Amino acid sequence: MNWLTEFCRRVKMLFRGESFDRELQEEMRLHLELRQQSHVRDGLSPGAARTAAQRQFGNATLVRERSGDAWGWRGLQNLSQDLRYGARALARTPGFTLLAILTLALGIGANTAIFSVVNSVLLNPLAYRDPDRLVTLLHYGNAPVAPANYIDWREQSRSFDAMAAAEYWSPNLTGVDSPEHITGLRVTQNMFPMLGIAPLMGRTFLTGPTGTGLAGEDHAEQEIVLSYRLWQRRFNGDPQVLGKPVILDGQGYTIVGVMPASFKFAPFWATHAELWAPLAFGDRIHLREGNSLRIFARMKRGVTLASARAEVATVTGRLELQYPGTNRHVVVTPLKENVVGKVETPLLVVLCGVGFVLLIACANVAHMLLARTSDRQREIAVRTALGAGRGRVMAQFLTENLLLAGMGAAAGLLLALWGVKALVALSPADIPRVDTVTLDARAILFLLATAVLTAAIFGLAPAMQATTANLSAALKEGGRAGSDGVQRSRLRGFLVASEFALAFVLLIGAGLMIRSFLALQAVNPGFDPHHVLSLVVSVAGSREAPEGPREIFYRQLLDRVHAVPGVESVGAINHLPLAGDQWGYSFLIDGRPRPRPGEAPGAVYRIAMPGYFETMHLPVLRGRGIAGTDDSSAPGVVVINQAAAKKYWPGGDPIGQRISLEDGIWVTIVGMCANARQEDWADEPDPEVYLAALQNHGFLGGPSSHQAYITLVMRTPGNPADLATAVKQTVWSMDRNLPISQVLTMDQAVADATAEPRFLALLLAIFAAVALLLAAVGIYGVMSYAIARRTHEIGIRISLGATRGDVLRMVLRQGMVQALAGSAVGVGGALLLARLMARMLYGVRPDDPLTFGTVSIVLGGAALLAICVPARRATRIEPMVALRQE
Repeated sequence: MNWLTEFCRRVKMLFRGESFDRELQEEMRLHLELRQQSHVRDGLSPGAARTAAQRQFGNATLVRERSGDAWGWRGLQNLSQDLRYGARALARTPGFTLLAILTLALGIGANTAIFSVVNSVLLNPLAYRDPDRLVTLLHYGNAPVAPANYIDWREQSRSFDAMAAAEYWSPNLTGVDSPEHITGLRVTQNMFPMLGIAPLMGRTFLTGPTGTGLAGEDHAEQEIVLSYRLWQRRFNGDPQVLGKPVILDGQGYTIVGVMPASFKFAPFWATHAELWAPLAFGDRIHLREGNSLRIFARMKRGVTLASARAEVATVTGRLELQYPGTNRHVVVTPLKENVVGKVETPLLVVLCGVGFVLLIACANVAHMLLARTSDRQREIAVRTALGAGRGRVMAQFLTENLLLAGMGAAAGLLLALWGVKALVALSPADIPRVDTVTLDARAILFLLATAVLTAAIFGLAPAMQATTANLSAALKEGGRAGSDGVQRSRLRGFLVASEFALAFVLLIGAGLMIRSFLALQAVNPGFDPHHVLSLVVSVAGSREAPEGPREIFYRQLLDRVHAVPGVESVGAINHLPLAGDQWGYSFLIDGRPRPRPGEAPGAVYRIAMPGYFETMHLPVLRGRGIAGTDDSSAPGVVVINQAAAKKYWPGGDPIGQRISLEDGIWVTIVGMCANARQEDWADEPDPEVYLAALQNHGFLGGPSSHQAYITLVMRTPGNPADLATAVKQTVWSMDRNLPISQVLTMDQAVADATAEPRFLALLLAIFAAVALLLAAVGIYGVMSYAIARRTHEIGIRISLGATRGDVLRMVLRQGMVQALAGSAVGVGGALLLARLMARMLYGVRPDDPLTFGTVSIVLGGAALLAICVPARRATRIEPMVALRQE
């Protein structure tokens, strides 16, 4: 029990430390008096006896500290004393304290805010059971799959516990006060069990006795599961919603479940899905064309990604031999990689950039602490002379630094809370999981760890400098204050150079992103997006849905919208360029040998109404566009873009040539239009064909929701947004139950297409501007302090004949050498960062000379301006005044 007694004694000492000190001092005083009396009896005078007794006793301060170590936890007591002393010391210099806290708060807060985004988007696992075992199986890693291939993969693979399929679905919700076009998915019935997420209410889809999870095989009734958001928005969170009927695309469905608020599926591709229904293949189950499925699978425990890929390669290779051209380039990808893969590098670059800002902030605070330490040399010397060891003095300084970092972290937390809200509000909609960004426990731990790390970074060097100073010189009354020592000057120079190196790297990153964004802004979309409004009208499940009424409705709709005041022209298409939806079809070219399976020419497939090319100002370079006479009674026609003409008729004339997108149905190329930007603004347009809408039976009568809609485009001389209300009223005057969605101007569509690079350029530009400001402030502070310390030296130089120009050049040379040295080192770091950013850039090389040259000029100019102020102050020093300074 000795250890328990010892522990209790030490705990007791924590609460009676002051009483123990008083008792110890009294005991030490008695020891000294007894020794002094003994020396007096030996014949020494009282004064000599007191000196001899103190010499024999030793350093009283050390004796007190060692006794405290033996009886209690001296470390905790010292920490408490250091904290109190540090708080008083910081309170005595409020200007320094406030500036240091604000500088640290800027660095810590910005880092915490960006880390919160990285944490939520990249680090947090997906919100499914065992998400690391979930993968996707897609052509080329992102392209959809045919039903028959999915069936074969599922049945022939042994690496997966389950394999499920999903298909895009966008039904019309009708029979309610306001009809709505809703984004949804049809999924195989084993999808929810595979994901491992239970519904909030009710159930998900039941698998049949075969266990296949296919609605088409199990004859499941038409059931739907609602998202939490749709349940709240359209059903007011009704707890009795289960079993209620709803009408989707004119057909009755029954609500059987509601998913939790945290559930989102799919996490990529159809990220806005709000309801799910069983997927029935029907006659499509044997098709190896018309790819429309996204395949998800859960690997078995113990199965590695490499072994799963090897097995899928074997299965698809065997199927490719059996069905040529249908199973090529199938890639097994971790689900999380499909979700966050595109944004991982940009977010890490931003995190790296904001980390540079923190390091520059730490260097600035280190400058201030070095100057403060120089002013406290006499205090340190006195404490050391009274018995404080080097470790004890260093501990005091590090405690003050930790206290300073703690206050900076507290202020940084407030900045991070605001920053997270701002980042979420400014971030583009296509950044995955951005709606989950929050300042969680991991982000708070990151903030605390950053505070401790910054305290070590900015505080260690000043603390070591403080404990290695020349104490005897500091205790001299007349010691001059003009010399800081070579080591300390070199440390300040190193800090300045490091600031400029980091600032150079960050400015290069921002410059490259800004140049890339400007290059994207200069891209010709192929059409004129200004003064154009677009909106989607869906007729699925309505009385206009059948082929005859649908054609009449589309014709009348265009006529009535054209009559709306302010509408100059109107056209329509199945889906717009930049709409994020592309259909790809292969075709045959008349007069050429039939290609082998999987090697036929292919193109993006669009269906245009008369007036589309004219309204979009999409130039028809040769031939003509789609005319009103191109209906079912006329020969089939098609318009192709330049990319198709260049790829499939190089050096020839495509006008008059015939192609077939379906066996036996040939259409004649009547025009060639300019290339229009498609799904990705930065990619060169793919070959594209525009079929005449009034000749396309699927567009005029297809029963599925992905065929039964039309996208109107209207050009106006004024603000296109002002047309929205009048156009919607015109549509509803024809049928009040038709949902209208995706109302936006083409300028908005273009802005959305460049939102991500604009967001990254904005963030890096802000961080670079802050870094430039901090670096300039840093070199200004160092030079100002150096001149103040060298006032006496400068006075002597001027007295010995140095001109004010000589002094000015000396100061400018000293400051610019540090700045240029740091910038030179920063070139290497900037080249590494630029290489990392290469995939994020458009129209600019990673080693772009213009960016590197501009950044060098800007950084050099900022350094020169920051140095000029203290340099001019140095030239105004009066020699006689300077020589009288101590």
